[in-house]
Amino acid sequence: MTLLILAVLGGLGFTLTWLFGDFYLQQKLNSLRSEAVEISAQLASVPNWSGRLNLLESLKLTSGTQLVLLDPQGNIIVLAGSISQKGSQNTIEWYPKSLLGGSLNGLSRDLRPSDFFTEDNLAQVLSGQTISIKALPINGGAQAMLLAATPVGLNPVKGVVLLGSSPIPIQESIATFRRLILYASLIAVFLATVVSLIFAQHVTRPLGLMQRGASRMAKGDFLPIQGVTSKDEIGELAEALNWMGESLKNHMAWLSQEKNLLQGIVESISDAVVMLSIDGSILYANDSAKALWQENEIVVQERKTQIVTILQAMAVRENQTENFEVVTIGIQVLQIVMAPMSENEGIRGHVAVLRDVTASLRAEKNRREFLASVTHELRTPLHLIQGYLEAIQDEVIPKDQSEEYIDLVLEEAKRLARLVQELQEINWLERGQVMQPTAINMENFMLELDHRFQGRAQELGVKLKVSKGFGELYADQDRLLQVFINLLDNALSHTPCGKTVRVFMVEEQNEVRLVVQDEGEGIPKEALPYIFDRFFRVNKARTRKDGGMGLGLAIVRQIVEAHGGNVRVESDMGKGTAFWISLPRL
Repeated sequence: MTLLILAVLGGLGFTLTWLFGDFYLQQKLNSLRSEAVEISAQLASVPNWSGRLNLLESLKLTSGTQLVLLDPQGNIIVLAGSISQKGSQNTIEWYPKSLLGGSLNGLSRDLRPSDFFTEDNLAQVLSGQTISIKALPINGGAQAMLLAATPVGLNPVKGVVLLGSSPIPIQESIATFRRLILYASLIAVFLATVVSLIFAQHVTRPLGLMQRGASRMAKGDFLPIQGVTSKDEIGELAEALNWMGESLKNHMAWLSQEKNLLQGIVESISDAVVMLSIDGSILYANDSAKALWQENEIVVQERKTQIVTILQAMAVRENQTENFEVVTIGIQVLQIVMAPMSENEGIRGHVAVLRDVTASLRAEKNRREFLASVTHELRTPLHLIQGYLEAIQDEVIPKDQSEEYIDLVLEEAKRLARLVQELQEINWLERGQVMQPTAINMENFMLELDHRFQGRAQELGVKLKVSKGFGELYADQDRLLQVFINLLDNALSHTPCGKTVRVFMVEEQNEVRLVVQDEGEGIPKEALPYIFDRFFRVNKARTRKDGGMGLGLAIVRQIVEAHGGNVRVESDMGKGTAFWISLPRL
């Protein structure tokens, strides 16, 4: 209502003031024109200029009107009367220019009608026309002067009567009229506001309060609706909304507590928990589940897809009570238990619990393999020792052959000692025993490796090429030598006759790399991640004599890491294997 009143009164006031302003200005111009014609007629009736000047002195001009009498050349002859303006001094920079010396270039004085009278205007009047002018300033502000000009006499014209008047009184009248319209508009707006407030107080305001209160409740804010005190249907509706909000608040608080409790329990479970909808999409997954399929890693997105596919396949089985399955994904073994989420309408979805049993299975497997291997490795030499000694004791073996059998018993005893020594070595390194590093001359070290293993290589028919070393390395020489003994022993044992085993050195800026490379049968790709694990053997069928207990590479890794370095392996089946040992210079 307020905007409507403002629009109507504002438009009406603008239209009226525009029409009235134009009307009053035109009336003023017509009045000036009539007055100028009358004065011109009086002056024309006087035959000489002295009489005309006397006549002008006796004339009474309209208040606020200034008369300028010009000769036919535009020069001022007489200036009579005054124009009352606020601020009598003005800087003259008006267009069109005055005939008196062009623009006044900043001179400060009262405005004159002649300041707005141009040569074109003078030509019009000299031709016998009576003209009226609305003179506007060059900056486009308010009107500066209202002019009327008429000739004195005809054929020839003896002069020009120029009357000027300020439009300020008219503009002040228009401004007064606008203020009246403004005051009327404000009064109307005030009255409309009062009526609107009264109406809103009884009808609109309570409905608005309830609407906002209902919107707050929809967003979870259950504060009661305030300000509705009526006892009618609107008041009853407000009370019902408040009661509903209180009930919802209590119910939501209970649900929030239950949700937080359940979420805390689920998140604290170390197993992965996944909730599936009836269509098989994931509704919820705890942190353990996200870690299981490594959700933040883009490269393993396929892993998540595999797990979800398995869960969806379990969800569509006919047995909806409980599903149990053990699946293997890559090298990981998962134990999955799934149960349905039942509601009155039927099954809403399924909850699956996934447990990673890879580590426990591997530990159990390693334990069984370790016990079996240790038992086998201990039983075989012990049986041989026992058998040979019993045979010697019972004199089953001739005395001339007893020395040979005693050598066999001694060899088996040494084998047992080496087994125990390797186990002690692993235990010693795992307990973090301190190395004893010294400066190693790598040229001498590489020569020692060459001399130590050339004989073994020739026996096996394998070519051993040890590159020349250079520089120094700060490390425990005995332990470093043990690393190469284990690596070269494996490389020579797994390289066919006629092939080559190479040992060379690569010097980097901050580290030294030592490489043992063979041309043997290689290591299967699936075995590479476990090659440095204790008791791990690529070929389980190898005996202790052929392949050892699987402790050599574990000892290698322990020694290299104790020096602050790392070891890695590269292998292609049928092409060979390379062990890269990186050690820091200091």
